[in-house]
Amino acid sequence: MHLLSRCSAALLCCLLTLPLSAQSTSTPSAPVEAYTLDLSQGSATTAQVRLLPAELKAGLKILVLTGTLSSDRNGDFRQIRDLCPNVEVLDLSAATCTEIPDNAFLGHRGLRKVVLPNGVKRIGRQAFFNCKNLEEITLPSSVESIEDGAFNGCSALRKLDLSRATLRNVGFAAFEGVPTANLPQATFDLWIKAATEKYSLIPYPAQLEVQQGKALDVSRIGKIEAAPVLANEAGYARRILRERAGLNVLRGGAKVQLLLDATVQNTEGYELVVNKKGIVIKGSTPAGVFYGLTTFEQLLTAQPKTLEAVKIVDAPRTRVRELMVDPVRTFIPFAELKRMVVEMARYKYNAIHLHLVDDQAWRIEIKKYPRLVAESSQRPAMDDMQYTSPGFYTQDEMRELVAFAAKHHIMVIPEIEMPGHEVAAIHAYPQLTVGNKKVDVRTTSGVSNNLLNPASEFTYQFLFDVFDELATVFPAPYVHLGGDEAGNPPLDDWTTDSACIALKEKLGITTRDRSENWKLQKYMFDRVIAHLRDKLGKTPMFWYETDFKEIQPGCVTFAWRHGLTKTAIDAARANKAKIMLCPGEHCYLDYPMDKGDLPEVNWGMPVTSLKRVYELDPRWGQDEAFERDFLFGVTGTLWSECMPQPERVYYQAFPRALALAEVAWTPQSRRNYDQFLRRLQLVQADQLRRGYPSSSRFAGYDQLRTDGSTTTSGK
Repeated sequence: MHLLSRCSAALLCCLLTLPLSAQSTSTPSAPVEAYTLDLSQGSATTAQVRLLPAELKAGLKILVLTGTLSSDRNGDFRQIRDLCPNVEVLDLSAATCTEIPDNAFLGHRGLRKVVLPNGVKRIGRQAFFNCKNLEEITLPSSVESIEDGAFNGCSALRKLDLSRATLRNVGFAAFEGVPTANLPQATFDLWIKAATEKYSLIPYPAQLEVQQGKALDVSRIGKIEAAPVLANEAGYARRILRERAGLNVLRGGAKVQLLLDATVQNTEGYELVVNKKGIVIKGSTPAGVFYGLTTFEQLLTAQPKTLEAVKIVDAPRTRVRELMVDPVRTFIPFAELKRMVVEMARYKYNAIHLHLVDDQAWRIEIKKYPRLVAESSQRPAMDDMQYTSPGFYTQDEMRELVAFAAKHHIMVIPEIEMPGHEVAAIHAYPQLTVGNKKVDVRTTSGVSNNLLNPASEFTYQFLFDVFDELATVFPAPYVHLGGDEAGNPPLDDWTTDSACIALKEKLGITTRDRSENWKLQKYMFDRVIAHLRDKLGKTPMFWYETDFKEIQPGCVTFAWRHGLTKTAIDAARANKAKIMLCPGEHCYLDYPMDKGDLPEVNWGMPVTSLKRVYELDPRWGQDEAFERDFLFGVTGTLWSECMPQPERVYYQAFPRALALAEVAWTPQSRRNYDQFLRRLQLVQADQLRRGYPSSSRFAGYDQLRTDGSTTTSGK
């Protein structure tokens, strides 16, 4: 649940878009043209701030704040960024604060004009990141420091007055993408140059050997050689040389050779050799060659002019390396999904998992059931974020995403939840649930008691039709069935329903209480799994739950609940199923990375630190046989209840998704957290330059910036 915070402003003046004709000093019961909340007489309490309706905050266009502004995790800036998404003019001229905090307005698409108060000394890291409509801002003379990425992506910023500022520091990529002339040159920070290792590779390869011989002058590369079957990879190589080395035209005697070689045993493995003659990348498949190219790109990032002679032999530790994204709670535009795919591929992820349906919205077009997107694709105002998040993906868009991802050797895995988390579908088709109840799309987080009806043939026809259509869109051999959070108490909905009781009797279930209701879920899963396997040739996946006591052999079960990973592993081994590791204590990337980091307000999420992610061992204390026979892969999850803008998806993912990429790819013996932090500096700076925000809330970050050293102290 999102709770409004203490607002330390002495006066909050909220002016709506209509001409000023009325003012009120109490909470309005009907729409007004202007509204003033006067806290000037002291006691700026949480209770007083809550008097301002969330729906009014969501409609604000002009906002004036006076008094002392708080910069704590749930303070004034969070109120503006997340709860007032439509504010266009922000006047802080009469307010008091010494800094605009890190991420203060990250991804705020409404802002057009900002007036900062005198006394501000610091513009924080990514403070105005991707405020795409910001046109005008004046920095007072007190500003001394503009941190990394502060105005990155502010592509509409035409008026930026720096004439009075006494700048002593301009961070990396502070003005990347800003078209305004006369900006200070935001150059690559010296601390990055000084501290960067030659081989800032993430994930780190299995073998890296520095070779004797002369280095390669990158400017001498004049040719790319590749068989026709590697045309896609050759195109990727050309892009790398153009973007990383500025080689729009290739001239010279050195070559980039891309080769298929059956002696490279792992289908995703590769060999990369750099010497004065050029670069040779071998793989037994195009995927292996592609991963060699992603390593080559990282080498060029650290050494864009001259590459030292080196040999790398590499292969992944795990089969599937996946990120799950949730476009249900906060819709992720189609273009942003493609950007996510590109960034995942750089770090050798090979699957993106789309959580397409839930209680709050249905996000994928199903032609046989048009009401799904017509009635249930506009996520309503949710919790304290009182604005809608509309949108859905057409099947043609998803086909385009699949083709695009395939070029980056990433498969797209769809998820359709069952039997729980289906309120959006039930809203459109009430016959899907017991009693044919008409229910509203859910407007809060949490778990609903409304489940799909296991005793209705319409439920199965609906699911079969949905999966039949999706099979024509998503060629990946896997489909995720959800299966989570359908236990106590939701299963109680099946206890008293006459059709469910009759089905239990037919199946030989003699109990009349809820104790064996899980067998009805098993019945539903068995029928759906048979359809997926026998008709569509798909392998089912689902979230592991202790309530669901049997797993069909050959399925893939996801170990996600805190503290239950060993239980899930034991169940998978006993039932001859595969296991995907995504334990919440290591892999839930929507959790804050540190206390006070985004999301500041949440539903009780614990901290998942960068170090905690890196500490995950995919073997989980099991033997070699488990890793060989049962371990399927590693997943990072990005649930979006507390991510009101697409930028927040990237922010929550990175840099922890980089740590998880190394967990899933690099042999345990080659992993070292301190070394990872040193490599991370260059990679994170490069991400920021390319427009991907990320968190810096990890132990040792400030020290890294200062002297390039690291510490493993702290969380």
